[in-house]
Amino acid sequence: MTLTVQFMSMLSMAAMGVWLGAAIDTYSRFVGKRHSFDSRTALLDLSFWTVQAILIFYILYQVNFGEVRIFVFIALLLGYAMYQALFKSFYNHALEGFITFFMKLFSLLLYVLKILILIPIKWLLHICRRLAMMIVLTLWSLVFYLLVKPIYFILSLLGVVKVLKKGQPIYEKIKGFCSRLMKKK
Repeated sequence: MTLTVQFMSMLSMAAMGVWLGAAIDTYSRFVGKRHSFDSRTALLDLSFWTVQAILIFYILYQVNFGEVRIFVFIALLLGYAMYQALFKSFYNHALEGFITFFMKLFSLLLYVLKILILIPIKWLLHICRRLAMMIVLTLWSLVFYLLVKPIYFILSLLGVVKVLKKGQPIYEKIKGFCSRLMKKK
């Protein structure tokens, strides 16, 4: 391995150490503090470290065709220490700012969608419901006044309505008798 390849390997692994520090802080910010160990935690940790290892090895492969030497690990540790000493507070502050910005942007988008889509749809459905009720009431009134009223008038002229009204107490007695029979069982 030439001196230039070694220098590029050290430089890229130091940068990957800084990346690793930032990734660990980002991961711990989104996962949160863990009070117990469970399968979800194990799966998340395993996938996180697998992705980080793949990224580091990919960069190493691009720089020196994947030759792993002791200075690669030293450069990773150096980059991680450099992140901890120089960039951690700035990065965590910037990360919180980005998270706050995107949360506010997301809530703004939800508000705009509510104003532009949800409220007009609710208003439209309300108007459609009112129109449907007006149509149903109009049709019912037409049916009532064009069919039921004339039939009632003709039946009252024939005297059927008086007979039905006289039979109402008998109907009530039969209905009460049937309900008492049903209660006894």
